[in-house]
Amino acid sequence: MRRLPQSGAWMLLTFVAIFSSCSRSQSAALSNSASPSGETTLRSLDLSYEKPAVAGATVRASAAGLPPGKTVDLAWGTVTGGWVIEDYYHFGGKKFSETTKTLGQFPVDASGRLDAHFAIPEDYGGVHEIIGLIDGKSVAQNGIDVTQTFELSPKSGPIGTLIELKVKGLGWRTMESTWVVNWDNHALGWVSAAGTRGSAVARFRATGPVGDHIIKLYTGWQGQSYLNYEQAPNGELPRPQFTFHTTPGGPSQGAYAEAYQPQAIPQTEVKVAGATLALAPTEGPVGTHAMLSGAGFSPNSSLQLVWQTSVGSRVSGLGFEPQENVVAQVKVGSEGKFESPLTIPEDLGGLHEVVLRSGDRLVARAFFVIETSIVSITPKFGPAGTPVTIHLKGVGWTEYDNIYVATYDNAYMGYACGFNSQGDVVIHFTATGEPGEHLIDFYPGIYEGPSKEPQQLYRLPQLTYADDHPGNKIPALRFTFRVMPAPEPHITTRIRRSPDPS
Repeated sequence: MRRLPQSGAWMLLTFVAIFSSCSRSQSAALSNSASPSGETTLRSLDLSYEKPAVAGATVRASAAGLPPGKTVDLAWGTVTGGWVIEDYYHFGGKKFSETTKTLGQFPVDASGRLDAHFAIPEDYGGVHEIIGLIDGKSVAQNGIDVTQTFELSPKSGPIGTLIELKVKGLGWRTMESTWVVNWDNHALGWVSAAGTRGSAVARFRATGPVGDHIIKLYTGWQGQSYLNYEQAPNGELPRPQFTFHTTPGGPSQGAYAEAYQPQAIPQTEVKVAGATLALAPTEGPVGTHAMLSGAGFSPNSSLQLVWQTSVGSRVSGLGFEPQENVVAQVKVGSEGKFESPLTIPEDLGGLHEVVLRSGDRLVARAFFVIETSIVSITPKFGPAGTPVTIHLKGVGWTEYDNIYVATYDNAYMGYACGFNSQGDVVIHFTATGEPGEHLIDFYPGIYEGPSKEPQQLYRLPQLTYADDHPGNKIPALRFTFRVMPAPEPHITTRIRRSPDPS
């Protein structure tokens, strides 16, 4: 497994190395590969395709001078890997390792010529080697530089319309891995597909006022837009621009959390032979009413029901540690069965153990995932200058889940952490803007990356959160505040009477 370098110096070196990789690989193959006839010769693999090369495009591959009647296996050079999560909570950045996948097997005709067609796989963008092999030995080689594609839909709608930006071909290498979305020249968030083989969907909402709004994508390997991209070493990469037309009407939805994706939950563990344990449900917000049930336990025994969490603070430098809290006593019946209701306590979002203990001995454990939930936005309307408060519960604690990053009308506003306050988060800000609806969106971010990496990419809104956020793929939270017209000043007219001359 090879770790992707992240420093600025490595960025440029990596980029240069990529575009010389084909010639270097060919030279290596020329010196090390033997053809089936015993000759040390690597043939030219001619590739014909419509440029720029994009996923799904048809490629014609041809070569001459090959052994007649043989079969060529065309291999596609790529990588496997993506985001790295260790011990559930630790975010380790990105790691990739090289691999190949087959594009198909194709015959060599009687004249020794290969004439094959294949579709460019939906894969990471950047340079990919195409290698022709006969009997496992390289006989022909070339490369394709796969570029990125971007598709926006819809292109018009009222305030609050959910916009999807579909991307394909985002790279795994540093210079091709991150794009940045600007809305009306305001930084909105970043787009990646590190764990999804280059394809993902960025999601954000249309804001006002009514009329056209410019959506511009820039490259920016650390999450900030690189404006003079024409002069960048990767100036040939696409930086598309779209126009979204915001229309009148259509009130937005107020405050809501997008649906949670099913979370990865470990298998229930039981230390008693023949016993079973079940918890239902296994996912939900704080206050969820769950039921823990079991069978096959020691009849007429008593067990401690323990809720596991983590406590501490990364900011203080003291770190964090697991903590167990006894929440109930479970009475096992004469048949070895029990049912014990459990109200999920107010705590950090993410995975928690629900443990049964007999004294200090672990008897069994299940798992529950707390989802982030919205308590309130107060008030929901008022004139510009109104103080606004948003209250959340169940914000996470891992290095990838313990922040939400806020935008106001698609402009970056800041981030909020949930660890130090055990998942209870209160945010204060002041309403601004012209009368009408204004959108506040909370996007997943990443609290911090590996210490040896630059940190600018993290603590910014990740717009591809639903597909490519590391770990739990927590959802976005959406709010609307209506700015009301300022009240008309109250004018009092007083009539002054002249003194009576009489």
